[in-house]
Amino acid sequence: MRFKCDTSGLMAGVIVALSAAGAAQADDNVLSWSSANAFVGVCQVGVSCGQPNGVSPLALRQSTDVDTTFNSTAVGPPDYLHLTNNGYFGNARSSAEAGEGLLGLPQLHAFAESRSVGLGFLPKPYIGVDVAFVQAVQGYTNTSTDNLLIPLNAFQGLVDYRVTGAPGTVSAGLAVTTSAILDPSVAALWSAVGSGNQFGQFTAGCGTAGALAIGNPSPANASPSGNLQYLEVAATSCGADTYLLAPNETFYVWARLGVVHTAVGITDADNTFNVTIAPEYQERVRNELAPGLARASGENLDIPVGAVPESSTWALMIMGFGAAGAMIRHRRRIQAA
Repeated sequence: MRFKCDTSGLMAGVIVALSAAGAAQADDNVLSWSSANAFVGVCQVGVSCGQPNGVSPLALRQSTDVDTTFNSTAVGPPDYLHLTNNGYFGNARSSAEAGEGLLGLPQLHAFAESRSVGLGFLPKPYIGVDVAFVQAVQGYTNTSTDNLLIPLNAFQGLVDYRVTGAPGTVSAGLAVTTSAILDPSVAALWSAVGSGNQFGQFTAGCGTAGALAIGNPSPANASPSGNLQYLEVAATSCGADTYLLAPNETFYVWARLGVVHTAVGITDADNTFNVTIAPEYQERVRNELAPGLARASGENLDIPVGAVPESSTWALMIMGFGAAGAMIRHRRRIQAA
């Protein structure tokens, strides 16, 4: 299933196609590695939402691929209707693909739609927990006989998204490394155990050997809006602004995107998180860097692939359920009156 995304007008002029003579191997529209995840669950407001193991999974899926053109996963009513008769409806989906622009950097998509399950036993309603998160990495090997100068601050992206109904949350990040130092089984979590509200940030920082540049902006806790909203992401160098890539050495560009929605509404970042080269670096990357690069195979990545997070880890990321429950109970009192 391929999700259509409209990137017209998004970061105009940022994506520039490679010339026929430049880095054809690096721009073959194949991702080195990607992982797409979708989760649909429920919890009881005021009883289980803030407790360990309080979120009950209705359906979850994870798809991990190496050297693929497109990777996607989705869950919806057909996956969980046999588990509940409460009339619950929820969708989550995510996907990754290689972009067609300079270096074929990742494009990520995520969508989460949630509705309340029902009133349950008064006065504690059930609400939905719908999450989609996706990660991708593109690797490049220096196939020339000379050192190549990588501008570390060249990598950026923009998440454009819409939120309807209740508030939603969007998180994204970028990283440039010389090895597979990031653990996707942890970086994909909305909150990692023992680290508070980590919200899916990369598990490596600038102090980690192999980390060249990292961008982890604060998650966007978005209010409903009929218009597009934006989350800017940029990889910031861990010291020096450039890195000298030796012959046969490989560097990696990592990207992650996630959305979560609870109660009733939609958080839609399906319109794309498009990783690109900043305009001021495009000519240098296209003419000086790209011709000496070949896309690295994901089979050479030593990536520990973990399962979808245990329900205990979801407890740390579930915030605002009390407010959602209060809103539902308030509406119920008005109806009763």
